[in-house]
Amino acid sequence: MIITRETDYAIRILRSLADLQLKNIREISDEQMVPRQFAYKISKKLERAGFIEIIRGAQGGCRLTRDLHDITLMDIINVMERENMITSCLDGDFQCPYHRRYGFCDVHEALAGVQGKLSAYLATIHLYDIMFPHGGPAPVKASGASRDAL
Repeated sequence: MIITRETDYAIRILRSLADLQLKNIREISDEQMVPRQFAYKISKKLERAGFIEIIRGAQGGCRLTRDLHDITLMDIINVMERENMITSCLDGDFQCPYHRRYGFCDVHEALAGVQGKLSAYLATIHLYDIMFPHGGPAPVKASGASRDAL
């Protein structure tokens, strides 16, 4: 599992929206240095995941809908990455020739343990803590958020 450019861009888009202001993709893209064609694609994934709302029209834009304290790095990785395993042999559809020949694979078992620990750890890292390690801004509230402040 590697944090890809797409995941990095998703975090940047959410960081731009942390102030709870309605912003269009051009503003977000310019502010966060995310190529516009990626920003459009990623924002749609973030909307489907329920992290942002996209309002269409001349006065539209994007708005954060979830509290950044409640979104983990693992949440973003799961939304952005089709394959979030550290190696392809952990994918359920992977057909391991070694396992097929010998009926077991110690390497697979060891890597599965690493994957489990890494996934569990990433699920403890909240986006707010990544974006604002020293406290940062405390906007009022994202609509639909479960806390009084971000």
